[in-house]
Amino acid sequence: SPKLIWPNNYGVWVDEFEAMDLLDCLDATWPGAVVYVDDQKKKLLGRPYGRVNRKQLKSKMMQRCILNGVQFHQAKVVKVIHEETKSFLICSDGVTIQAAVVLDATGFSRCLVQYDKPYNPGYQVAYGILAEVEEHPFDLDKMVFMDWRDSHLKDGTELKERNSRIPTFLYAMPFSSTRIFLEETSLVARPGLQMEDIQERMVARLKHLGIKVKSIEEDERCVIPM
Repeated sequence: SPKLIWPNNYGVWVDEFEAMDLLDCLDATWPGAVVYVDDQKKKLLGRPYGRVNRKQLKSKMMQRCILNGVQFHQAKVVKVIHEETKSFLICSDGVTIQAAVVLDATGFSRCLVQYDKPYNPGYQVAYGILAEVEEHPFDLDKMVFMDWRDSHLKDGTELKERNSRIPTFLYAMPFSSTRIFLEETSLVARPGLQMEDIQERMVARLKHLGIKVKSIEEDERCVIPM
């Protein structure tokens, strides 16, 4: 719905938003990013990265829609009928809308797409927090794109074994020495990891890194079919 907020944090490569004239929709940027492959190896990415200002981006997109004459119709699409050159959207209020292209934005529920074979995707699962912390060990001029290190997990433990089978990584945006976005992510697994598993791994990682959370400004849970 155009009236709903976008709840999750989004990050982008700055040059991609620059190409779309959306630089004013970034509220924080870093000159580069880093990937920790393991405890001995890391990869520096010399490409600026930014966090999306969700309210500003949505406002700008809405303004562009209005300026270009986009019309909004508030109803639930109950069925889509496809013909060779056009499609018809059947709405819950009895209105039928003709379209050249239909974009299914129902997300996880996949209400409108029909599949010609069983639907059995892998899932990306993540838990994130925007938090005030006592301190953290990350450089303020680099966002942490992926931290695959597992030295926070003790050998022989169930948590270590689970991570060996399906590893997770930390994604982090350090805004200051005490304010940071932290997200533990399973890139893809079938079936997807349980959220409680993700959270348990995150707690172990933050403890190992010496990150003590003082307060949580936002938290988010993501489950994305891949």
